[in-house]
Amino acid sequence: MVAVLHDLNHASRYADNIVAMKDGRVVAEGAPADVITEELVEEVFGLPCRVIEDPVSLTPLVIPLGRPAHAEMAR
Repeated sequence: MVAVLHDLNHASRYADNIVAMKDGRVVAEGAPADVITEELVEEVFGLPCRVIEDPVSLTPLVIPLGRPAHAEMAR
């Protein structure tokens, strides 16, 4: 099954494999713990964040530290 999600926490919790894309190109692929990193989230979404282990699911949990860079430029 293939699902397209923009909610990284849902993708991390339910997917066995994640393909992260930016501008139509694959930038990372693999298990959620290997793909969902602070560096990748900032690179792909322009979102500063912290990634911790979800205490319930033991999967990566993205905690935003602000607004995405593109949201600030739109103001």
